[in-house]
Amino acid sequence: MDWIAHYNKSVVSAEEAVCIVESGDRVALDPAVSSFIVNALAARRDEIANVRIMGQGPFEPQDWLEEDFSPAFNVVAQFYLGSFSRPAHDRRHIDYYPMVLSHEFKPYVEKREPGFVADVAIVRVSPPDESGFCSFGAGIWDNRSWAKAAKKVIAQHDPTFIRTYGDNYIHFSEIDMSVHYSPPEITLEESLSIVDAIEDEAVKSEIAGYLPHMSGAERLQWAPHLSGMGLDEVRSLGREFGWTDPPEEDRPFADHVAELVPDGSTVQIGVGAPGRHLPRLGAFDSKNDLGWHSEMAAPGVLDLVRDGVLNGSRKTIHRDKLVGASVHGSSPKEIQWAHNNPLIELYDAEYVVNIRTVAAHDNYRAINNAISVDLTGQINAEAIGARMWNGTGGQTELHVGAVLSRGGMAITLLRSTAARGAVSRIVPQFPQGSVVTIPRTFADTVVTEYGIARLLGKSLRERAEELISVAHPNFRRDLRKAAQKLFYP
Repeated sequence: MDWIAHYNKSVVSAEEAVCIVESGDRVALDPAVSSFIVNALAARRDEIANVRIMGQGPFEPQDWLEEDFSPAFNVVAQFYLGSFSRPAHDRRHIDYYPMVLSHEFKPYVEKREPGFVADVAIVRVSPPDESGFCSFGAGIWDNRSWAKAAKKVIAQHDPTFIRTYGDNYIHFSEIDMSVHYSPPEITLEESLSIVDAIEDEAVKSEIAGYLPHMSGAERLQWAPHLSGMGLDEVRSLGREFGWTDPPEEDRPFADHVAELVPDGSTVQIGVGAPGRHLPRLGAFDSKNDLGWHSEMAAPGVLDLVRDGVLNGSRKTIHRDKLVGASVHGSSPKEIQWAHNNPLIELYDAEYVVNIRTVAAHDNYRAINNAISVDLTGQINAEAIGARMWNGTGGQTELHVGAVLSRGGMAITLLRSTAARGAVSRIVPQFPQGSVVTIPRTFADTVVTEYGIARLLGKSLRERAEELISVAHPNFRRDLRKAAQKLFYP
């Protein structure tokens, strides 16, 4: 019963909890921690100095992203920026750390430098069960690892969190400070009143169509922010979060992917578009005995588990189980279905997306999205030119692991054009300063609306021909001229 006494003593306000952060600390921050805790820490800007804030881009606004909070805070986005961090990075108010999840903790575990110490982790968990164990809910990501590595842990307790099997837990005795939080929600009618004030009729109509597909918490979080965005950005977020039906123009991707995924494969899908639409567009409906091993889920994935399409019966490891670091990306209904479901196991991201773990699966199919591909097979999935857009996430490791998997394949989905058809996403060469997420040495299979380009085992000339054949027809002539200049005498 000792943990209960500790629990009763540890429950404090957000302002009290963040007082354990001291000048010079390194603070790991769950991106979904509520802004009232984050902003309580930001409010201490005149009391502390040189605090390093680490974590992927947050799910809602934070005070230190609105203006430069140095020298009190040095904010570093790790491996993924997202919508709220991107403007701050554009202004150079925050830094970015390119990394992959499997070696995120290597500097700390191996003590490369004296300063590499995890001082405080701020995470979200469920309230403790009768044995004192808290769940990380629908997504562990790197939160469990940070909580294990940190000297001190602040936990935001969210009573809505589900519990899953796997390693999705931490005992309350490992938590130093607790902040209770019941996420507020707004009704559909209340959120519609926010939308009514939007002057742009196209934006208003688009957002109104999303609201019925959102949870109450999502409406509270997103409705005010969507109202200040342009139509293209609103549509991009609507597709990303699954608030709208998949666009019909992405159906060819589902048809092409269906050709590349045989029965018995173990599948992974990236969170972006068009990949996230594949389950709802029927890419896997006719398949048998598929497995699932993925960083996170997508709308319709858990429905495929429920329907027996994804059953894991032929997986090489974790047979008969759906494995991930998160089931986020699923619909609210699917996430509730995952609660205490023995078919679903969540593990730390450093294990799930590790190249060695991925490659241990036979017949693995990594399916990820890209921003652009050049004619040599270099893949960019994180930046527009030199401007960081999102980040690596787990894509690099999942892609390479799939190439190394016996019978595996790394599939890159690429819409053929950007800027409403004005720009080809298949380019002769990347501009100077561009980011390369996947080097050409690991190029495998690229899919556009126009077909499948098979690059593995091909020369530069052959790769160029493959990619030009799946480029938008309006750009093929110019691409052929460029290929002739680049690769032929």
